Amino acid sequence: MEKKKLATFLHGTLEAAIFHATTYTPSFPFNCIIVGKEKAAYVTIKLDQTKVSETSHKLDRIWNQTFRIRCAHSTSTMITITLKTRHSVLGMIQIPAQNLLNEATPHDGFFTLFTDKGKPNPKLKLQFRLHFRSAESDHNWGRDIKHGGFQGLESGVSFEQRSNCSVILYQDAHHRPSFRPPVYIDGLREVYRPRKLWEDVYRAIDGAKHLVYIAGWSLNPKMILIRDNETEIPHGKGVSIGDLLKQRAEEGVAVRIMLWDDETSLPIIKNKGLMRTHDEEALDYFKHTKVLCKLCPRLHNKFPTLFAHHQKTITTDTKPQLLSSSAQPNDGMIDEEVREIVSFIGGLDLCDGRYDTEEHSLFQTLNTDSHANDFYQINFDGASLHKGGPREPWHDVHACVMGDAAWDVLANFEQRWTKQCDPSLLFPFNKIPNLLHHTCHPSLDHTYNWNVQVFRSIDRISTRTLPDDSSVEHSIHEAYVETIRRAEKFIYIENQYFIGGCHIWEKDRHCGCKNLIPVEIALKVVSKIRSKERFAVYIVIPMWPEGVPESEPVQDILHWTRLTMSMMYKLIGEAIQESGESVNPRDYLNFFCLANREKKSIGEFVPPCSPQHTSHYWKAQMHRRFLVYVHSKLMIVDDEYILIGSANMNQRSMDGRRDTEIVIGCHQPEFIRNKRSHGEIHAYRMSLWYEHTGHTEELFSEPESVECVRKIRCIGEEMWSIYSGEEEVDMEGVHLVNYPVTVSMNGCVEDRVEGGGTFPDTSTLIRGKRSKFLPPIFTT
Repeated sequence: MEKKKLATFLHGTLEAAIFHATTYTPSFPFNCIIVGKEKAAYVTIKLDQTKVSETSHKLDRIWNQTFRIRCAHSTSTMITITLKTRHSVLGMIQIPAQNLLNEATPHDGFFTLFTDKGKPNPKLKLQFRLHFRSAESDHNWGRDIKHGGFQGLESGVSFEQRSNCSVILYQDAHHRPSFRPPVYIDGLREVYRPRKLWEDVYRAIDGAKHLVYIAGWSLNPKMILIRDNETEIPHGKGVSIGDLLKQRAEEGVAVRIMLWDDETSLPIIKNKGLMRTHDEEALDYFKHTKVLCKLCPRLHNKFPTLFAHHQKTITTDTKPQLLSSSAQPNDGMIDEEVREIVSFIGGLDLCDGRYDTEEHSLFQTLNTDSHANDFYQINFDGASLHKGGPREPWHDVHACVMGDAAWDVLANFEQRWTKQCDPSLLFPFNKIPNLLHHTCHPSLDHTYNWNVQVFRSIDRISTRTLPDDSSVEHSIHEAYVETIRRAEKFIYIENQYFIGGCHIWEKDRHCGCKNLIPVEIALKVVSKIRSKERFAVYIVIPMWPEGVPESEPVQDILHWTRLTMSMMYKLIGEAIQESGESVNPRDYLNFFCLANREKKSIGEFVPPCSPQHTSHYWKAQMHRRFLVYVHSKLMIVDDEYILIGSANMNQRSMDGRRDTEIVIGCHQPEFIRNKRSHGEIHAYRMSLWYEHTGHTEELFSEPESVECVRKIRCIGEEMWSIYSGEEEVDMEGVHLVNYPVTVSMNGCVEDRVEGGGTFPDTSTLIRGKRSKFLPPIFTT
């Protein structure tokens, strides 16, 4: 194979310090609209056409602000620093990225700014310093958290890393009592006992004595948390979340609910809104009760209805260890009146269709308490239980945190409430006796062994408090990039979307999807290939984004997803060619999705009506198959660090100016210090893999190995053949299927030959299609 020289990158961190500018203002600055007296000035920094930083607006032109800008860009990138007022561009200076790579010393001094015609203006100068540190020279690069400890992000983030926390990790809203994954830990098979999320949510709310705070994208007050006949909380079976909250409020608990106001939901014309979030229904349900429910629009200067409050948190006070996996009956050491704060955070909304188990059934639960009154299927127009399945199975992940990080989740709620609601309605904590702010009771110490940091995507329009005098926080993106750069062995991702790195795409480079996550992953693999080390990346996404597959938004998102995949595989393919190895890029990077196919069973629900013949709904029903919708927002690195929360891997979630999001990053130092990576994160990943593959093997404990990669891909290939084949074959609880693309040795991505380039039972192009009407800001 002919070796190919791999393109060089500006890959690392650009530190830009903006100090001050001269007070001179040109009489006729270019692009200027003079309105009244002198305006406050500010400085922007762009990488090519993408703005990456902006100072505060100051009349005296003294900023003294420093920005740490993550870079994964071509060395042909142009860095543009511009001095502006609100109505005019005063001057600019451009610096080729290549200059920073070639200079050993920082670009530091008082620099003359230029007009738009390239003429220098000696009277207009700006003092700044630019210093670039490559990722590989960074002391964090190639060094995981076991060496020297990980202190968390230290700049651009509202909350510091907290120690002595407790974390519970959940998969799906519920699971069957028989679900006991046999997990390999240190070469031994042990039974992992995952907890049941919605039962724990019920326990936490039911056990609250003082407060219940809920921030959500959606909440259906009629939704039922407990539906299992074998539940350990029989008194909660069939109780709606709305009735539970009203009951707690009647008993004196301060119940505060903050929901995203979908401004397209207009009750006056009985319009449920584009997103069907039940926001107006919830507001009406809690009206004239003691529950305070507020609808908060995601205010934006340009697009008041486009973006969402997407955070999903529940915070309550509870008895210590009520939810701990190692909780024991009270032995008298803990006072019954002692309370602690507990916060839930993740991807699951309290609304329609989210209740599911590891089985992800399509047809067999339609006449049971699980889904008889919760039939959810929005991928087909006019779908209903009346016409039969398949329902849309839902795979998601969530977490519960206790300790100081739980207080940070609470602080996020209070900051948002204070910005958009009445702060006097918040509950005063000094009225809670025996409240543990720092969990320090001796009987609890052994379970509080996590370090946790809370990250956000948010701006000052939605919160009063942000770090470093900034107008926006995008610490979720920073946390993802930092964690990827520290990865040593493997990365495992589950996410509803996977889009980014548009500046390196083959086309549509100016669509605005600038987050670096996919590029960073690809460059991590490239670095490992060059150093001849094993590394593996597993990415699980939905077969297609939720919605009617042929619709323009779905096709648009598929288009962006394919461009992202192609960019990553191209970089990896080039690195393989440069190395001279005879391997396929899929030995390093693989995309998967989840699906199910069920044979008809005795006693199954028989619908009275049928979908229109030859429709996609009818085809899916006849072939007894459908996707399992992946709604997770999860990344695990080296079985040592986990990021989990509400943020999707797209620009909407990572930007900070679009959707508001919240995520926690967690690890257990004691396992890392003892050079054991088999803590709870490892057990959790193995449990997820068991759910998806039906397998648990010792080689799964070494995900970076090529043997493990090929084994997982082999399972995915076998199950795709069963799922997509003409013969009706039950998938028997194994849901992992390979994403239907092929990848050549040089990294070229193409649709699989069979199926005509469409997903089964649809006319939906796997590669998607760029919309002629939708602006990219809608779908990236």
